[in-house]
Amino acid sequence: MIKKRNPYNVILLSVDAVARPDAKDFLSLPAFAYFTERGAFTDNVKTIYPTITYPIHSSVITGNYPDRHSIEHNEPWQPDVNDRMRKWYWSVKDIGTRTLWQAASEKKLSVASLLWPVSGKAGKLIRWDFPEVLPLPGEIPVIKMLKYASRLWLAKTEMLYKKYRVGLKREYMDDYMALLCEKLIESRNYPDLITVHFADTDDTRHNEGVGTEADKAAILRMDRRVQRLIDAVKKRGIEDRTIFVVMSDHGQQNVTNGYIPLDAMLCDANIGRAQSVGLGAYIYADDTAKAAAYLKEHKSELHIKYILTEEQLREIRAPKEIRLAVQAEAGFGYVDRNCECDHLGDHGFGLEAPEARTLLWLAGGPFKKGFVFEGADIVDIAPTIAKVMGIDMPGCDGKIIDAAFDHGVNSYF
Repeated sequence: MIKKRNPYNVILLSVDAVARPDAKDFLSLPAFAYFTERGAFTDNVKTIYPTITYPIHSSVITGNYPDRHSIEHNEPWQPDVNDRMRKWYWSVKDIGTRTLWQAASEKKLSVASLLWPVSGKAGKLIRWDFPEVLPLPGEIPVIKMLKYASRLWLAKTEMLYKKYRVGLKREYMDDYMALLCEKLIESRNYPDLITVHFADTDDTRHNEGVGTEADKAAILRMDRRVQRLIDAVKKRGIEDRTIFVVMSDHGQQNVTNGYIPLDAMLCDANIGRAQSVGLGAYIYADDTAKAAAYLKEHKSELHIKYILTEEQLREIRAPKEIRLAVQAEAGFGYVDRNCECDHLGDHGFGLEAPEARTLLWLAGGPFKKGFVFEGADIVDIAPTIAKVMGIDMPGCDGKIIDAAFDHGVNSYF
């Protein structure tokens, strides 16, 4: 019996640092309007705690919350290591549960990934892998990337397209990823699944703030990059078989009052340590009750909006090892000991923030056209993609977003 071929190619596109407050702006942009016209949209996707990039993207690619997938932060806790020297979660092996990449690979489907967090050293899971890996001081970027990426493909792309990469600034890297994604779409072996992460908006908002002229320019650049992918699909004549799943992970808020050295203050008071998540922090202490009492007593001085207890953290499916956390008052952030932070915009806010409701387009194939659905959880993205690709993601926390499907259109099933 001949196995039925998956009828759809899926491009999972992450637009970093964009959320519900940005919906009006993005819906007015040509590329994103294309997705709205051809698909289902919501500005009410509930992201996960913590509202930082690597845990969220791990939830997207696994369909699980952080208490299961084990990526609790962008980087492992490395107290007293300067932030410029810290290692991050770069390897797919750091993820503790099954991924969409793995599920696709098991079905003999081809996978590409471009600057997606926690995707390095994927081996056969990701045939074309250009992971998000940051060179530390003294490291040669290309040499480091060779340790984590698909080596032969990376070498080929360097020979063919390096001249188009202006630099390593995120704006330029996103432009380069758009080029590589175009080439993958045009190739004879068009991947069944492409995951691509654009973070120019995140970088710009960190450095320039939200709502600035620089921020507006970054949003327009994002639209132009996305349009390049749409145009590549149209040029090849494969609109009918290409599904775009376009999502955002979190928004950002302006930091108007600076960063509080919470870690150093707790250390000096012999209470414990703090690990910043931007606008909040994890608290590590041998005696969490004592630490909680200290935080409550010094709440005003430390500019704490509220304290998250272990019970509350378990309710929101936070990483298992986190037993105590705090959120900063509006306009404040937290910084670790021996580190500096001059961000004008940041995230790491609580789940009640408007910026913790994110955007999602499901466009093409069996999805309803021009439809707005009520909402979803960010962990629902992986099982929904799995359904249209005919692959299995059993036991994950997320659910299929059934409301977005046009059940009169044939899908894999």
